[in-house]
Amino acid sequence: MNEARTRVVMLAHVFPRALDDPMGAFVLQIADALAVRGAQMDVIAPHAANLSDEESFGAVRVHRFHYALARWERLAYAGTMHEFVARGIVNKILFALFNLTFFLKAWFVVRSSRAQLLHAQWWLPGGLVGALVSLLTRVPLVVTTHGTDVEMLRRTRWAGPLARFVFARAHTITCGSTYLRQQLLALGVADAARVFVIPMPVAPDFEAQNSITRAGILNFELRITNLVLAVARLTKQKSVDILIDALAILRERGSDAHLKIIGDGPERAALERQVRDFNLQNCVEFLGALAQKELPQHYALCAVCVLSSVREGMGLVLAEALLCGAPVIATNSGGMTDIVRDGETGLLFPERDARALADAIEKLLNDRALAARLAANGAAWVRERFTRERVAAQFAEIYDRTRTNHSLSGVEGADERG
Repeated sequence: MNEARTRVVMLAHVFPRALDDPMGAFVLQIADALAVRGAQMDVIAPHAANLSDEESFGAVRVHRFHYALARWERLAYAGTMHEFVARGIVNKILFALFNLTFFLKAWFVVRSSRAQLLHAQWWLPGGLVGALVSLLTRVPLVVTTHGTDVEMLRRTRWAGPLARFVFARAHTITCGSTYLRQQLLALGVADAARVFVIPMPVAPDFEAQNSITRAGILNFELRITNLVLAVARLTKQKSVDILIDALAILRERGSDAHLKIIGDGPERAALERQVRDFNLQNCVEFLGALAQKELPQHYALCAVCVLSSVREGMGLVLAEALLCGAPVIATNSGGMTDIVRDGETGLLFPERDARALADAIEKLLNDRALAARLAANGAAWVRERFTRERVAAQFAEIYDRTRTNHSLSGVEGADERG
């Protein structure tokens, strides 16, 4: 792709509100990496309190749309949007307004920027908006799925027909993991020939920590030998309760393992009660949500990082941890198996099996040579596949293929019509 002549409008209902905001950070990483390669990147994202309508993150231009009065702009940046929308009629009305204003803003920016390509993150709402804008402007559309939007297809009957419309309009579809591609095909909403796997990138903070770790400044032996780390939004799907169960089993076996949990969410109160019920207050610490720049130091010092989610779309936390030199354990589920190859780049355990998880943690805490080998293998695996430059190159190829196929179809885009 000749990025210098490629004008892309990216659609996202979640996008960082500041450079250190972890929400949607991977979307900014993709946009910024493509902008560095020379593409003109415009991002359409929702407005929220204290945000500017127009701003720039480096070479990435961000256009935020208002969808209600300031005090009612509560859909975005509050967690999983479709779960929030399901809670009441007022939120459903807000969601309708959200989609309408999202569409109007996207249509305006596509026309004014003379865009050559639309790239929607998540098939809903961004993919739906992109499909409608593409239909009207004839600008080709790429749709990327991330996990929560695919999981919604599994649970919501009305979503299937809408998704089929979006994916039929998309010229190219990308998924963050092999698992997500398999799910789209199994659900019958997308054509296999147009679905490609491209992972999300890790942020530069973790790549920088990887350089430090490889240089030996943070030696593996300096890690806190009994520290287990979890980094996750505290929802049921993340299954942090199973990790606490596993810790209780380890303590019963005489282990001195400690657990740090980074993240926040609706399950935090229940998890804190679980810790009290097991009398684990002295060996479990809840740190809450931390800025992305604070995470590398925690990854770099833990003995093992665990992601116990069920049907995780990708599990980027695992790639971050590996780049910081931490050995990892993950559920044998979802997209995490693209990162963790059991016995090679980490250890896997069956979904919601606390005893198997306890066994895996104990194995790595007691065998430092194995832990170091898995961590080194995992870091090399991530460097080959999950850096910004590698992911941006794959998206550049997708953009090139999409534009070429679009040109061969004989359809003119907004940039050609003026």
